[in-house]
Amino acid sequence: MIEELKNTFESFNKKISKKDTIAKIRSENFEKFAQLGFPNRKLEDWKFSDFNRIISNKFKSININLEQKNEFKFNNYIKDFEHNKIVFLNGFYDNHSFNYENEEKIIFDNLNKGPAYEPQGNNSLNLLNNAFFTDGLLLYVKKGYQCKKPLVIYNVFNTKNDNNFFNQKIIINVEENSKLDLIIYSINLNSVPIFLNTSNFFLVEKYGLLKLFCINDLNNNDLNYNLNQVNVTENGIFENFILSCSSSFFKNDIQCILKENHSSGFINGAILAQDNQHHEIKTNINHIGQNTKSYQKIKSVLNKNSKAIFQGKVHVDSNAQKTDGYQLSKAIILDQDSEFDSKPELEIYADDVKCTHGSTSGSLDEDAIFYLMSRGLSRFKAKKLLIKGFLVDAIETITNDEIKKYYLNKLENKINEFS
Repeated sequence: MIEELKNTFESFNKKISKKDTIAKIRSENFEKFAQLGFPNRKLEDWKFSDFNRIISNKFKSININLEQKNEFKFNNYIKDFEHNKIVFLNGFYDNHSFNYENEEKIIFDNLNKGPAYEPQGNNSLNLLNNAFFTDGLLLYVKKGYQCKKPLVIYNVFNTKNDNNFFNQKIIINVEENSKLDLIIYSINLNSVPIFLNTSNFFLVEKYGLLKLFCINDLNNNDLNYNLNQVNVTENGIFENFILSCSSSFFKNDIQCILKENHSSGFINGAILAQDNQHHEIKTNINHIGQNTKSYQKIKSVLNKNSKAIFQGKVHVDSNAQKTDGYQLSKAIILDQDSEFDSKPELEIYADDVKCTHGSTSGSLDEDAIFYLMSRGLSRFKAKKLLIKGFLVDAIETITNDEIKKYYLNKLENKINEFS
């Protein structure tokens, strides 16, 4: 597949790169990707997810067609709450509206003309994104501006067989004393399987607040790798919630640096997987400043030969005194063929810290099921009620009440589809 990608990349780079310097940097990224290849179990960060095998089994070829026109319109917007919106169709910017905001306080642009990103690190999928990304979002919330309504990025796909590989970037800067609630909503309207590879960067400046939410309505043959790199400065707060309940493979990779004093990072999520789905949440929170705080809670429910993974690392620098770090992952496994893997890590170099982590997995409590059945529920309904109660605990960490209610409704619908 990499040899095929090499041929695809040459023609792609000629079409997409308007400057020789951009073409050169894209080529350097692709060359480094080609040396590393798709990640496999030999890499510690991928020890539970052999992506090279997964993509080889799912895709005979991966293709990008820059000539394909978006011959469809999308208007199935969230109706549960008022929001601003940005719409991408088949990987390219289509339209936006900031009807609830002062647009003078928001700097917005798309990335279809670049820029280029120098190859860094050994994350081969990020290098692949740097080589192939076609479009994305650059957004600044100016100093002192508190966005009145959430922003929803609709990432919508309705594509043909010759266009199944998408790479996008989102770059967002929440400036000093500013606030943004952001939902990234990926939707595949067609049955054509897609590989969506996204790489995002977020900066939360002094006293800034970014609440980031991830929702996928992808199909059961789709693959999605999402990398979020987050820097939080003095007294800044980053909140992230992930609902992972669609696509064949989904890995949300979060790298959060609490760079300065009194910065905070909160990462919570719920995984609801069945029918051979393979979902992973991987976090790396790096405490650099003093009096920093992190909190993580991940809940998973698995059925029908599905697999969920949580890899969570908390690193505390030698100067990061007064660190408070909490991490917990729990899973309910409903059948003998499903699998839950957890790898919690604490790496602490300071002596005045409070850090805890824990991980548990098991089946539903038969006593609780019996109790509910004795109150008139069928076994099927009793199990669904217990699953909902288990996952709602993670959703309760959401601090935006409208978005929390939306997630609760979405979870209810997903559980009703669960069998």
